[in-house]
Amino acid sequence: MSKSLIFNSRPATPTYRPNRNWIITFLLLTFSQLRAQTPVDIARLNQQLTPLTAVLPGSGVADLAPLAPIVASARVVGLGESTHGTHEVFQLKHRLLEYLVTQQGFTTLAVEVDYGWAEILNEYIQTGAGDALTVRKAIGSDVLNTTEFWDMVEWMRAYNQQHTAKIRYVGIDMQDPRANLLRLEHFATQRADTVLGRRVRELRAYYAVIQQASADTKQRIVRLSDELVQHLQTVAAPAAMQQHGQALHQLAGLLQAANGITMRDQAMATNVAWLLRQEPAAKVVVWAHNAHIQRDKSYPLMGQYLVKQLGPAYVAVGFTTGHGTASVTKADGSFRTLVLTPPPADSFEWGLDQATPPDYFLNLSRRTAAGKWLTKSRKFRFIGGNDSPGVAENQFMAFPPLSKAFDALFYLHETSASQPYQAVNPAR
Repeated sequence: MSKSLIFNSRPATPTYRPNRNWIITFLLLTFSQLRAQTPVDIARLNQQLTPLTAVLPGSGVADLAPLAPIVASARVVGLGESTHGTHEVFQLKHRLLEYLVTQQGFTTLAVEVDYGWAEILNEYIQTGAGDALTVRKAIGSDVLNTTEFWDMVEWMRAYNQQHTAKIRYVGIDMQDPRANLLRLEHFATQRADTVLGRRVRELRAYYAVIQQASADTKQRIVRLSDELVQHLQTVAAPAAMQQHGQALHQLAGLLQAANGITMRDQAMATNVAWLLRQEPAAKVVVWAHNAHIQRDKSYPLMGQYLVKQLGPAYVAVGFTTGHGTASVTKADGSFRTLVLTPPPADSFEWGLDQATPPDYFLNLSRRTAAGKWLTKSRKFRFIGGNDSPGVAENQFMAFPPLSKAFDALFYLHETSASQPYQAVNPAR
């Protein structure tokens, strides 16, 4: 099947889509012993916060200077988000990427999207080349197909045109096999590798009917994926091709897993580690949800695996907001605007919202930051990307102490929904 036929339709619903309820399993905590935030807590918070003067990219770096001691020695910085559809948070993360690249020497953006799709978009970011429609489809995620995210893509592309040292864009997820299969099919054709070509065609046929697949079919996918990985190693395929095989192997494992979310997060951390091995000098920014990047040792999610791999060389930066709106995506990929529930009294946001000024960040690596109330488990805003049942009513979940989850936290008093990308083609 040609590339154009593969990418001319919107990316399908991922084969493995974890339900929002998984987080309850890991983050369901008791609140019976919570101490409310006191005026003293709020006064201490006001003393320790750093005012944020702008969220817009290109706004300079003066107000971000206090971040330097937090991130200077990091090899990996995780940038979180409490929703997958917040205009100002996307802009602020873009601004932080600019800061980390230009001021702290970071070289790579690793995103919670599929490796195969991201490789295609990376070619555009690196060279500016590629069919415009193919490039747009290679966003690989409805929630990221926004004006804010494409503005960042175009900034990376423009930066690469002006600098010898290029920014690399990499996907660390593994939920959609199509781009991996396409790349491996092209590789098999170039090498006249009939064994690889046959396995790719078989896997594509099985994934085409995965929603109705039997247990035997899923087991066959696992065996084929194992054989494919072994074959790529045997023929000494380039590292990028072997990583396509690893992504397929990880997805096959998800199909069989009793606890898919743990396996997925471990796989994403493994993919970050692979990236660091391929580029020993790389410094990586990871873009994902707060739940994935948080580092608390009690929860086996990506951030905790990265802590085990990197120790203090991994830094987690959380983001949250008090009021406004966010985007969630419907089944057809279109956006719906969701009104954010005001922070309840047993939430972190309730206390954070009482600070002055309204937009700021906290250095949580200082364990005394803002008093003991940040060292208790409380509710924290958690909204996924999908317009799932109950998303309007259930926007807060139990969360570990912020002082254990993050090294720094950005708080924005009011935010708005991310904007769907309307252009037919990305800017050239």
